[in-house]
Amino acid sequence: MKWTLFGLGLATFTSLASVCLAAPPVGQGALRFSGSVVEASCSASSSAVGWRLDGCPTQVRPPDIHVQQMDVAALNAPSVKVKLIASDTQGRQYSQHYALVSDKGEPVTRGNYLITLTVP
Repeated sequence: MKWTLFGLGLATFTSLASVCLAAPPVGQGALRFSGSVVEASCSASSSAVGWRLDGCPTQVRPPDIHVQQMDVAALNAPSVKVKLIASDTQGRQYSQHYALVSDKGEPVTRGNYLITLTVP
């Protein structure tokens, strides 16, 4: 009887031990991520009446535009502002058309200006 009980206990212990050993090992190691997410940049073009930004990602909208007059003779001239003429969104990209205008709203076609476009 003792040997039967001992055999039964040994069989139970062996079967439970094999289940515990059959568990998958805990993975060890390190994950490393490298690289960057790159969006296509805008393409800019200019004309006599202003400039266009085409194919800009919608995440960088709206840009901050600053205009500075570069002519020494134009220091007393009226200030110039940037006016958005047209805007078009197509999916994940947008296009915008800008022009320089005076305080009176008239288009500015002469002069030297430094235009700084900052996109977040």
